[in-house]
Amino acid sequence: MSQNPFARLARWLGLDRNPLRRRCDRVEAAVRLSAVLGVLAAVVLGIMLGLREYGLGLKEEARQAQTRHPVNATLVEDVTTPRLSAAGAAVGHAQAHWTAPDGTVRSGTIDASPSKHAGDVVAIWTDRHGTVTPRPQDRETTVVAALTVGTGVPLAASAFLAMVVLSTRAVNQRRARRVWEAQWTVVEPMWRINGR
Repeated sequence: MSQNPFARLARWLGLDRNPLRRRCDRVEAAVRLSAVLGVLAAVVLGIMLGLREYGLGLKEEARQAQTRHPVNATLVEDVTTPRLSAAGAAVGHAQAHWTAPDGTVRSGTIDASPSKHAGDVVAIWTDRHGTVTPRPQDRETTVVAALTVGTGVPLAASAFLAMVVLSTRAVNQRRARRVWEAQWTVVEPMWRINGR
């Protein structure tokens, strides 16, 4: 048996013109070859979708940077009712007032650290009219979204194609066992007679 990894790969993919290969072996090899080509195509697709997602993220960053503005809000009461934010930090809410980018004075409830008290200044993000908005999308969020899409597609395709290959292999092995048992029932009595 050849130790050359390329020869082993060619044999595994059914590219070696083995005359002893059964029809079911050729089908299994074709499924393996299709799976390898499918994974390669999924990697290329994942890269393309990841780059597209990154480009869209950059556009969203720029759009949000133009429409969202940092302002300082002054708390008019102590922060109450602390809870956990999506990022896992303790955050509460309190009434505050701030000056919007258009010059109007606004007031409302904002999120703030539980350690803040009335009179403290808290940085918030607003739109041009002074309505509180989430902070603009940052580069880290854009990169994570692009990597999630870019790696998710190939990983999902690889998992699906691996299941197809393993299922084909299991069906072929079960079929080969049944064929072998059927052939053995014919040969075994003759072998026992000739073996005496």
